[in-house]
Amino acid sequence: MHWSCCWSLLARPLVRIITSVPYLIDGNNLLYALKAAGLELGRAGLCSLLAMLTARSERVSVIFDGPAAPGPPDSHTGEIDVAYSYGRSADELITQRIAADTAPRRLSVVSTDRQIRRAARRRRCKIVRSEDFAKLLIRLAEAPPKAPPAEPPEKRRGLSPGEADKWLKEFGLEAPDNDQP
Repeated sequence: MHWSCCWSLLARPLVRIITSVPYLIDGNNLLYALKAAGLELGRAGLCSLLAMLTARSERVSVIFDGPAAPGPPDSHTGEIDVAYSYGRSADELITQRIAADTAPRRLSVVSTDRQIRRAARRRRCKIVRSEDFAKLLIRLAEAPPKAPPAEPPEKRRGLSPGEADKWLKEFGLEAPDNDQP
């Protein structure tokens, strides 16, 4: 499926979603939404996709149901805080984090779960449905990378001797004598 058709439909809500930081994400819920949108990822793949948000200086915390995968711990992958619920439900852990947040109005909670959305609404957090956030992530992943700004040609070739002398004179410095070795 090609996602460019969603751009115009989602433009206004996505602007609000992008500017809301930090993010508290129901990981399994978002993985399901991404799969429904045609993008099947594992936990590590989701964290890589979420890294695009941290490149924008946005903090991201994602909570998954169950234990961590065997291997080295990945509780903090780059700028993404990754947590696992182990014996509890991820929903319970997420609602506890919402309740404990000192600035809940700045928090964007990503989930489609009613219990989590109710807790977020009580604390006046921004609420983003997992399906909408999945579309945003897909759109960010498909967007071509921004080209670095073009440098002016003057930067590469430098100043001519006449221009250099002019600036030295402007700052009250003497021009170097080019006749001396």
